[in-house]
Amino acid sequence: MATLSPARIAAADVLSNVRRRDARARDLLRTSAPVARLTPADRALATRLALGSVRTAGTVDALLDAHLRRGHLEPRVRDALRISAFELLWLATPAPVAISQGVELVRRVSPHGAGLANAVLHRVAEEDLPALVHARERVESRNCTSSDISLVAALPQWLSGELVVSLGTEGACRMALSAMDAPGAYVAGNACLHNDVEVERLLSAAGLMPRATCLPGCLSLSSAAGLAASGLVDAVDVVPADMAAQVVAWLASPAPGTRMLEVGQGRGTKSLLLESCALHRGGLAHLAAVESEAFKVAVSRTRMERAGLGKAVTCTALDGRRLGEKGLLPELAGSFDSVFVDAPCSGTGTMRRHPEIAWALQEPAIRPAGKSLPALQLELLRAASARVGAGGTLAYATCSELREEDEGVVAAFLAGPEGAQFSLVSPRSTAAFAALPPHAQRLVSTMIGPDGMVRTSRADTPELPLDGHFLAILVREA
Repeated sequence: MATLSPARIAAADVLSNVRRRDARARDLLRTSAPVARLTPADRALATRLALGSVRTAGTVDALLDAHLRRGHLEPRVRDALRISAFELLWLATPAPVAISQGVELVRRVSPHGAGLANAVLHRVAEEDLPALVHARERVESRNCTSSDISLVAALPQWLSGELVVSLGTEGACRMALSAMDAPGAYVAGNACLHNDVEVERLLSAAGLMPRATCLPGCLSLSSAAGLAASGLVDAVDVVPADMAAQVVAWLASPAPGTRMLEVGQGRGTKSLLLESCALHRGGLAHLAAVESEAFKVAVSRTRMERAGLGKAVTCTALDGRRLGEKGLLPELAGSFDSVFVDAPCSGTGTMRRHPEIAWALQEPAIRPAGKSLPALQLELLRAASARVGAGGTLAYATCSELREEDEGVVAAFLAGPEGAQFSLVSPRSTAAFAALPPHAQRLVSTMIGPDGMVRTSRADTPELPLDGHFLAILVREA
């Protein structure tokens, strides 16, 4: 009988808690006492196994069920088999080790299930692993179907088809091949409190091994495990944000001294990024932000105060669709030099960071009808557009890779009466782009499509892992 590794035990417990509490795996990993007690190597393995098992759950369940006479497994047994099947199919764990550990994981929660686990995992290794290897080869050669992409990336068939339509075969294949890679670890320095040298010194002192990137204020972390414990995030000395989000914030950033409206503030991350970018360009802007959820507004206000931005940024609880109404607060009155719509979206550009998205998203949510995401996004864009002053800019951003939420929403807006006075412009023509150093300009240029719209995933590589963010910049006629 093999000795069961502590990392796999911890991962199985996290996975069971994800199921029972309907919680996010990353949140549970961050707060799990057993995970915290692991060695760094075991903690890394437990994290990889838990997140990967959540990310691939739908695909793995279908494979497991195909090997069962009855398509039902006791939930804790399924949790254990999900982990071992993920190891077999997407990690480099030798099959005998993955199978042996999987059998012991099942024995731990169901002693009578060990024989079943052994039989099922052997079939996964003998039948499903070769099928995945061949599908991956076809994806690598770009001679593949959406079913191959679905298997390699562990996505629902409908979603892989949407990604092919949205990104093209090349983009969808690149996304599939990197689907199980770890997301990049990036932070932005709070330019209101520190210059770039000071931020790098703070991160180094915390043992986070920072490296400057070509984007001003953006640093990658070689060792990010201690970021939360360092206190730098709570003090808002730094802002955790993928480099892709920082690119969007830079391109959409307000000119110093101007007035900007931010729609969809969330917990204030983009507000902090926008003001830091403005400071890098010469000075703070006057930022009025709205957010529909009151508890997020409270979080944002606290963060702005800690960041030294309490006077520069106002945070208001308001549904962005109401921006056309009369009687709003003074800080929301009149027109703005720029408006930034950070729209609620499917999050399909962040699936490496948020593994639950792949199997939680439902197809009707991204169709432009009824109460879908594209319908909401278009409503917000139309309402926000009324607040753009003559000659001002309207930036529309998501962290989605889907055309329905991105180019489709922009096209629908421009085709309607609210969009008649707006035209799409390339970020290359903006003052924000001109303020970037040459190396950053070259990187950002690779993200801009022929239509002038930005997809950060165009620049995603193993050396520079980036989430998939979208940005379109529109200008109102003077």
